[in-house]
Amino acid sequence: MEAIILAGGVGKRLWPLTRDIPKPMVPVNGKPLLQYQLDVLKVHKVERIVLACGYKWEKIKQYYGTKFIYSVEDEPLGTAGAVRNAIEHIDGHDFIVLNSDDITDIDISKFMKMGSNTTAVAHFHSNFGIVDVEGDKIVQFREKPMMPYWANVGLHLLNKDVKFPAKGALERDVLPLLAKQGKLKAYKHTGFWHTVNTTKDLEEVEAFLNKRQ
Repeated sequence: MEAIILAGGVGKRLWPLTRDIPKPMVPVNGKPLLQYQLDVLKVHKVERIVLACGYKWEKIKQYYGTKFIYSVEDEPLGTAGAVRNAIEHIDGHDFIVLNSDDITDIDISKFMKMGSNTTAVAHFHSNFGIVDVEGDKIVQFREKPMMPYWANVGLHLLNKDVKFPAKGALERDVLPLLAKQGKLKAYKHTGFWHTVNTTKDLEEVEAFLNKRQ
């Protein structure tokens, strides 16, 4: 199996950490954020990787050398455009697409058994404390509880029959159309998942990983 890792984000909300390096190279407990994706893929024998990158991508190549095939954007193309740009380096029909800024413990081997087209989904914690109200009385406070909804984890198993626009987002321009056509399956993940978008996210992920170890 082959994989495309989406690694073209600037990471503006992690500034100044991303002033001189791209978001995938932001250190998380001493190793690049990107390395966590590589570790998961390696465990599940996914070793041919295309890195869809752009902003300061040379910093990634300086660190990893020829470990990847680099698909470099001259301008931001969005997640769908990045996949379209990278597909020319994919030999097989099916391929994994994943974000470089999501840390998860998904069993990718089980995920792949769903076949294409599949998107991993998971429950998520509210960003805010929840207040339960009955009439005009507050009866309970719940601090950032787990929500009953499913969220896109940023991991997909797709194939070359899918139409990817030259510019656009998977989440807006590709996956909703597949879902509307009844062609998109859901892999329900119940383990750990966290996206690193802000310095607060970074602190929470580092604390969780330290506790887990």
